[in-house]
Amino acid sequence: MAGRALELLCLPDGVPCMLLDVGCGTGLSGEALEEEGHHWVGLDISADMLRVAQRREVAGDLLHRDMGAGLPFRQGTFDGAISISAIQWLCYSTRQEDQPRQRLVRFFQSLYK
Repeated sequence: MAGRALELLCLPDGVPCMLLDVGCGTGLSGEALEEEGHHWVGLDISADMLRVAQRREVAGDLLHRDMGAGLPFRQGTFDGAISISAIQWLCYSTRQEDQPRQRLVRFFQSLYK
């Protein structure tokens, strides 16, 4: 699926790009980005998943962060972003203060940058 997501970005051929993997988990999607010659940063809410990615020694930089709180990157940092089976979790909340609508707004407003 990461390969297909990469195709949909329509990036220039043969040019390494900086990509964001939203909900990177154990880094499997990031590996697909690496295989195509790209650099990547992955973020995930699960510290356990990120630890697995670290043990697997993925090449991407990893960030422990809830995407529903917004993305902490400067405008124009990335050439593109992928997310495999993660964005739907913005609509799930276990705490009353986690408003799915607000989480969606924060994420997509910061992703647009």
